Amino acid sequence: MSVSEIYNKLALLSPKMEVVLRKIYWNNYKLLSRFKPQSSLKPAATVKIDFDKIIDYLRTQGIGEGTLLVVHSSYGAVKGSGLSPDEIIDELLGLIGPTGTLAMPVVRHFNVEESINDKTVENIECVYDVQNTPITTGVLPIRLHARNGSVTSRFPLNPMCAIGPLAKEMMADNLNGTSPHDEHSAWKYCADHNAIILGLGIDLAHYLTMIHVAEEAYPGWPIKDWFRKRNFIIKDCDFQTQKTVLERRNKWGMLHLADKLYTKDFKENGILIENNIESTRIGVIESQKLIQYLNGRKSEGYPYIVRKKDMIKK
Repeated sequence: MSVSEIYNKLALLSPKMEVVLRKIYWNNYKLLSRFKPQSSLKPAATVKIDFDKIIDYLRTQGIGEGTLLVVHSSYGAVKGSGLSPDEIIDELLGLIGPTGTLAMPVVRHFNVEESINDKTVENIECVYDVQNTPITTGVLPIRLHARNGSVTSRFPLNPMCAIGPLAKEMMADNLNGTSPHDEHSAWKYCADHNAIILGLGIDLAHYLTMIHVAEEAYPGWPIKDWFRKRNFIIKDCDFQTQKTVLERRNKWGMLHLADKLYTKDFKENGILIENNIESTRIGVIESQKLIQYLNGRKSEGYPYIVRKKDMIKK
Protein backbone atom coordinates (compact mmCIF):
# COMPACT_ATOMS: atom_id res chain seq x y z
CA MET A 1 0.00 0.00 0.00
CA SER A 2 1.41 3.40 -1.01
CA VAL A 3 1.85 6.36 1.35
CA SER A 4 -1.02 8.22 -0.36
CA GLU A 5 -3.30 5.18 -0.01
CA ILE A 6 -2.47 4.93 3.70
CA TYR A 7 -3.12 8.67 4.11
CA ASN A 8 -6.49 8.43 2.36
CA LYS A 9 -7.54 5.43 4.43
CA LEU A 10 -6.66 7.13 7.71
CA ALA A 11 -8.15 10.49 6.67
CA LEU A 12 -11.52 8.92 6.00
CA LEU A 13 -11.73 7.50 9.52
CA SER A 14 -13.02 10.91 10.71
CA PRO A 15 -12.69 14.62 9.86
CA LYS A 16 -10.66 15.10 13.06
CA MET A 17 -8.17 12.45 11.92
CA GLU A 18 -7.79 14.12 8.54
CA VAL A 19 -7.12 17.52 10.14
CA VAL A 20 -4.50 15.95 12.44
CA LEU A 21 -2.77 14.45 9.40
CA ARG A 22 -2.89 17.77 7.53
CA LYS A 23 -1.33 19.59 10.47
CA ILE A 24 1.44 17.02 10.75
CA TYR A 25 2.16 17.41 7.03
CA TRP A 26 2.09 21.21 6.79
CA ASN A 27 3.91 21.79 10.06
CA ASN A 28 6.72 19.49 8.88
CA TYR A 29 6.57 20.20 5.15
CA LYS A 30 10.27 21.05 4.68
CA LEU A 31 11.40 17.96 6.56
CA LEU A 32 8.96 15.57 4.87
CA SER A 33 9.74 16.92 1.39
CA ARG A 34 13.32 15.67 1.78
CA PHE A 35 12.04 12.11 1.84
CA LYS A 36 9.81 12.48 -1.22
CA PRO A 37 10.85 9.70 -3.57
CA GLN A 38 12.46 10.80 -6.82
CA SER A 39 11.43 8.78 -9.83
CA SER A 40 14.22 7.54 -12.06
CA LEU A 41 11.77 6.52 -14.73
CA LYS A 42 11.27 8.49 -17.89
CA PRO A 43 7.74 9.86 -18.42
CA ALA A 44 5.50 7.38 -20.19
CA ALA A 45 4.44 8.12 -23.73
CA THR A 46 1.27 10.17 -23.93
CA VAL A 47 -1.80 7.94 -24.13
CA LYS A 48 -3.79 8.46 -27.31
CA ILE A 49 -7.18 10.00 -26.61
CA ASP A 50 -10.27 10.25 -28.81
CA PHE A 51 -11.61 13.61 -27.62
CA ASP A 52 -14.87 13.04 -29.52
CA LYS A 53 -15.67 10.28 -27.02
CA ILE A 54 -15.16 12.72 -24.14
CA ILE A 55 -17.52 15.18 -25.84
CA ASP A 56 -20.08 12.39 -26.34
CA TYR A 57 -19.85 11.52 -22.64
CA LEU A 58 -20.34 15.15 -21.61
CA ARG A 59 -23.55 15.24 -23.65
CA THR A 60 -24.85 12.31 -21.59
CA GLN A 61 -24.20 14.45 -18.48
CA GLY A 62 -26.55 17.18 -19.68
CA ILE A 63 -23.93 19.49 -21.21
CA GLY A 64 -25.07 20.85 -24.54
CA GLU A 65 -26.59 23.78 -26.37
CA GLY A 66 -27.00 26.80 -24.07
CA THR A 67 -25.06 25.39 -21.09
CA LEU A 68 -23.15 27.72 -18.81
CA LEU A 69 -20.01 25.61 -18.38
CA VAL A 70 -17.29 26.25 -15.77
CA VAL A 71 -14.14 24.25 -16.57
CA HIS A 72 -11.26 23.32 -14.27
CA SER A 73 -8.65 21.57 -16.38
CA SER A 74 -5.28 20.03 -17.02
CA TYR A 75 -4.24 20.25 -20.65
CA GLY A 76 -1.57 17.62 -20.03
CA ALA A 77 -4.31 15.08 -19.31
CA VAL A 78 -5.87 15.55 -22.77
CA LYS A 79 -2.74 16.29 -24.77
CA GLY A 80 -2.90 12.77 -26.19
CA SER A 81 -5.90 13.88 -28.24
CA GLY A 82 -3.47 15.66 -30.56
CA LEU A 83 -5.54 18.83 -30.17
CA SER A 84 -3.95 22.14 -29.26
CA PRO A 85 -5.28 24.11 -26.25
CA ASP A 86 -7.19 26.39 -28.62
CA GLU A 87 -8.70 23.38 -30.38
CA ILE A 88 -9.82 21.92 -27.03
CA ILE A 89 -11.54 25.24 -26.30
CA ASP A 90 -13.15 25.12 -29.76
CA GLU A 91 -14.48 21.62 -28.97
CA LEU A 92 -16.02 22.84 -25.70
CA LEU A 93 -17.54 25.86 -27.42
CA GLY A 94 -18.95 23.60 -30.12
CA LEU A 95 -20.51 21.43 -27.41
CA ILE A 96 -22.39 24.32 -25.77
CA GLY A 97 -23.13 26.17 -29.01
CA PRO A 98 -23.54 29.90 -29.65
CA THR A 99 -26.08 30.29 -26.84
CA GLY A 100 -23.76 28.69 -24.29
CA THR A 101 -21.11 30.41 -22.17
CA LEU A 102 -17.71 28.94 -21.30
CA ALA A 103 -15.97 30.12 -18.12
CA MET A 104 -12.66 29.23 -16.47
CA PRO A 105 -10.77 30.41 -13.37
CA VAL A 106 -7.81 32.66 -14.21
CA VAL A 107 -6.10 32.83 -10.82
CA ARG A 108 -3.04 35.13 -10.77
CA HIS A 109 0.46 35.04 -9.33
CA PHE A 110 1.62 38.23 -7.64
CA ASN A 111 5.37 38.75 -7.26
CA VAL A 112 5.08 39.61 -3.57
CA GLU A 113 2.93 36.57 -2.72
CA GLU A 114 5.75 34.77 -0.89
CA SER A 115 6.12 37.74 1.49
CA ILE A 116 2.47 37.72 2.54
CA ASN A 117 1.29 36.20 5.80
CA ASP A 118 -1.37 37.21 8.33
CA LYS A 119 1.03 39.65 10.03
CA THR A 120 2.34 41.39 6.89
CA VAL A 121 -0.68 41.18 4.57
CA GLU A 122 -2.26 44.56 5.37
CA ASN A 123 1.03 46.38 4.68
CA ILE A 124 1.53 44.91 1.20
CA GLU A 125 -0.19 46.26 -1.91
CA CYS A 126 -0.38 43.98 -4.94
CA VAL A 127 -0.87 45.12 -8.52
CA TYR A 128 -3.49 43.16 -10.45
CA ASP A 129 -3.11 43.91 -14.14
CA VAL A 130 -6.12 42.15 -15.68
CA GLN A 131 -4.41 41.75 -19.05
CA ASN A 132 -0.85 40.95 -17.97
CA THR A 133 -0.55 39.48 -14.47
CA PRO A 134 0.52 35.80 -14.93
CA ILE A 135 -2.24 33.16 -14.83
CA THR A 136 -1.52 30.06 -12.73
CA THR A 137 -4.51 27.83 -13.54
CA GLY A 138 -3.16 26.26 -16.73
CA VAL A 139 -2.83 26.69 -20.44
CA LEU A 140 -6.55 26.40 -21.30
CA PRO A 141 -7.47 29.42 -19.12
CA ILE A 142 -4.47 31.29 -20.54
CA ARG A 143 -5.67 30.70 -24.08
CA LEU A 144 -9.30 31.54 -23.21
CA HIS A 145 -8.12 34.81 -21.66
CA ALA A 146 -6.21 35.63 -24.87
CA ARG A 147 -9.18 34.88 -27.13
CA ASN A 148 -11.04 37.69 -28.88
CA GLY A 149 -14.41 38.26 -27.25
CA SER A 150 -13.48 36.84 -23.86
CA VAL A 151 -14.20 38.90 -20.73
CA THR A 152 -12.13 38.71 -17.54
CA SER A 153 -13.15 39.78 -14.04
CA ARG A 154 -11.51 42.81 -12.49
CA PHE A 155 -11.81 41.29 -9.03
CA PRO A 156 -8.23 40.38 -8.09
CA LEU A 157 -8.74 37.13 -6.16
CA ASN A 158 -9.98 33.98 -7.93
CA PRO A 159 -11.06 35.92 -11.04
CA MET A 160 -12.92 34.22 -13.86
CA CYS A 161 -12.70 34.57 -17.62
CA ALA A 162 -15.64 33.76 -19.88
CA ILE A 163 -16.78 33.86 -23.47
CA GLY A 164 -20.36 33.74 -24.67
CA PRO A 165 -23.67 35.57 -24.20
CA LEU A 166 -23.45 35.71 -20.38
CA ALA A 167 -19.79 36.74 -20.12
CA LYS A 168 -20.17 40.52 -19.77
CA GLU A 169 -23.10 40.30 -17.37
CA MET A 170 -21.19 37.74 -15.29
CA MET A 171 -18.33 40.17 -14.69
CA ALA A 172 -20.23 43.47 -14.60
CA ASP A 173 -20.83 43.71 -10.84
CA ASN A 174 -17.71 41.97 -9.52
CA LEU A 175 -15.90 45.05 -8.19
CA ASN A 176 -18.89 45.92 -6.02
CA GLY A 177 -18.06 42.86 -3.94
CA THR A 178 -15.67 42.55 -1.01
CA SER A 179 -14.68 38.89 -1.27
CA PRO A 180 -14.01 36.69 -4.32
CA HIS A 181 -17.10 34.49 -4.01
CA ASP A 182 -19.71 36.82 -2.50
CA GLU A 183 -23.07 37.90 -3.93
CA HIS A 184 -21.41 40.21 -6.49
CA SER A 185 -18.93 37.64 -7.78
CA ALA A 186 -18.74 35.79 -11.08
CA TRP A 187 -18.81 32.57 -9.06
CA LYS A 188 -22.16 33.46 -7.45
CA TYR A 189 -23.49 34.47 -10.88
CA CYS A 190 -22.56 31.02 -12.18
CA ALA A 191 -24.21 29.35 -9.19
CA ASP A 192 -27.39 31.40 -9.66
CA HIS A 193 -27.52 30.32 -13.32
CA ASN A 194 -26.92 26.68 -12.37
CA ALA A 195 -23.64 26.37 -14.22
CA ILE A 196 -22.37 22.88 -14.80
CA ILE A 197 -18.87 22.50 -13.38
CA LEU A 198 -16.53 20.26 -15.35
CA GLY A 199 -13.26 18.76 -14.15
CA LEU A 200 -11.23 17.86 -17.23
CA GLY A 201 -8.29 15.65 -16.30
CA ILE A 202 -8.18 16.77 -12.66
CA ASP A 203 -9.56 15.86 -9.21
CA LEU A 204 -12.57 18.19 -9.39
CA ALA A 205 -13.38 18.01 -5.68
CA HIS A 206 -9.86 19.24 -4.85
CA TYR A 207 -10.15 22.25 -7.17
CA LEU A 208 -13.81 23.01 -6.48
CA THR A 209 -13.81 26.79 -6.06
CA MET A 210 -17.62 26.89 -6.12
CA ILE A 211 -17.80 25.60 -2.52
CA HIS A 212 -16.65 29.04 -1.36
CA VAL A 213 -19.88 30.59 -2.66
CA ALA A 214 -21.71 28.76 0.13
CA GLU A 215 -19.26 30.25 2.62
CA GLU A 216 -19.28 33.85 1.38
CA ALA A 217 -22.50 34.64 -0.50
CA TYR A 218 -25.13 33.40 1.95
CA PRO A 219 -25.83 34.15 5.62
CA GLY A 220 -25.07 31.69 8.38
CA TRP A 221 -21.39 30.86 7.99
CA PRO A 222 -20.47 29.73 11.51
CA ILE A 223 -16.75 30.47 11.65
CA LYS A 224 -15.37 33.80 12.87
CA ASP A 225 -12.00 35.21 11.83
CA TRP A 226 -12.47 33.62 8.41
CA PHE A 227 -10.99 36.51 6.39
CA ARG A 228 -7.93 38.70 6.24
CA LYS A 229 -7.66 41.95 4.26
CA ARG A 230 -5.69 42.30 1.01
CA ASN A 231 -4.83 45.58 -0.73
CA PHE A 232 -4.72 45.90 -4.51
CA ILE A 233 -4.14 48.33 -7.32
CA ILE A 234 -6.32 47.05 -10.17
CA LYS A 235 -5.43 47.90 -13.76
CA ASP A 236 -7.29 47.02 -16.95
CA CYS A 237 -6.00 48.94 -19.99
CA ASP A 238 -7.01 52.56 -19.25
CA PHE A 239 -8.94 51.61 -16.10
CA GLN A 240 -7.28 51.82 -12.67
CA THR A 241 -8.53 51.77 -9.09
CA GLN A 242 -7.47 50.80 -5.56
CA LYS A 243 -9.43 48.29 -3.54
CA THR A 244 -9.19 46.44 -0.23
CA VAL A 245 -10.75 42.98 -0.41
CA LEU A 246 -11.30 40.03 1.91
CA GLU A 247 -9.51 36.71 1.50
CA ARG A 248 -9.95 33.44 3.39
CA ARG A 249 -7.04 32.96 5.80
CA ASN A 250 -4.63 30.29 4.56
CA LYS A 251 -4.87 28.27 7.75
CA TRP A 252 -8.47 27.27 7.07
CA GLY A 253 -7.59 25.53 3.82
CA MET A 254 -4.21 24.15 4.85
CA LEU A 255 -4.75 23.02 8.45
CA HIS A 256 -8.46 22.72 9.13
CA LEU A 257 -10.07 21.35 5.95
CA ALA A 258 -11.38 17.78 5.75
CA ASP A 259 -11.47 17.58 1.97
CA LYS A 260 -11.36 13.78 1.78
CA LEU A 261 -14.62 13.73 3.71
CA TYR A 262 -16.43 16.17 1.46
CA THR A 263 -15.17 14.35 -1.65
CA LYS A 264 -16.65 11.12 -0.24
CA ASP A 265 -19.92 12.85 0.68
CA PHE A 266 -20.29 14.53 -2.71
CA LYS A 267 -19.95 11.19 -4.47
CA GLU A 268 -22.25 9.30 -2.10
CA ASN A 269 -24.95 11.98 -2.43
CA GLY A 270 -24.81 12.08 -6.23
CA ILE A 271 -23.43 15.61 -6.36
CA LEU A 272 -20.13 14.67 -7.99
CA ILE A 273 -20.34 12.31 -10.96
CA GLU A 274 -16.87 11.09 -11.78
CA ASN A 275 -15.69 8.65 -14.45
CA ASN A 276 -12.58 7.77 -16.39
CA ILE A 277 -13.23 8.48 -20.07
CA GLU A 278 -10.49 7.82 -22.62
CA SER A 279 -7.92 7.54 -19.80
CA THR A 280 -9.03 11.01 -18.63
CA ARG A 281 -10.55 11.79 -15.25
CA ILE A 282 -13.86 13.57 -15.81
CA GLY A 283 -15.92 15.11 -13.01
CA VAL A 284 -19.28 16.84 -13.37
CA ILE A 285 -21.26 18.83 -10.77
CA GLU A 286 -24.44 20.91 -11.05
CA SER A 287 -23.69 24.08 -9.12
CA GLN A 288 -27.16 24.53 -7.64
CA LYS A 289 -27.20 20.97 -6.31
CA LEU A 290 -23.80 21.61 -4.70
CA ILE A 291 -24.80 24.94 -3.11
CA GLN A 292 -28.10 23.59 -1.78
CA TYR A 293 -26.29 20.64 -0.21
CA LEU A 294 -23.66 22.84 1.47
CA ASN A 295 -26.17 25.45 2.64
CA GLY A 296 -28.22 22.70 4.25
CA ARG A 297 -25.27 21.65 6.39
CA LYS A 298 -24.14 24.96 7.89
CA SER A 299 -24.00 24.89 11.66
CA GLU A 300 -21.53 24.97 14.50
CA GLY A 301 -20.89 21.36 13.61
CA TYR A 302 -20.14 22.10 9.96
CA PRO A 303 -18.40 18.88 8.94
CA TYR A 304 -15.65 20.04 6.59
CA ILE A 305 -13.84 22.67 8.66
CA VAL A 306 -12.54 21.34 11.97
CA ARG A 307 -11.40 23.91 14.53
CA LYS A 308 -9.43 23.54 17.74
CA LYS A 309 -12.58 23.61 19.84
CA ASP A 310 -14.08 20.85 17.67
CA MET A 311 -11.04 18.67 18.40
CA ILE A 312 -11.68 18.75 22.16
CA LYS A 313 -15.44 18.25 22.05
CA LYS A 314 -16.59 15.10 23.84
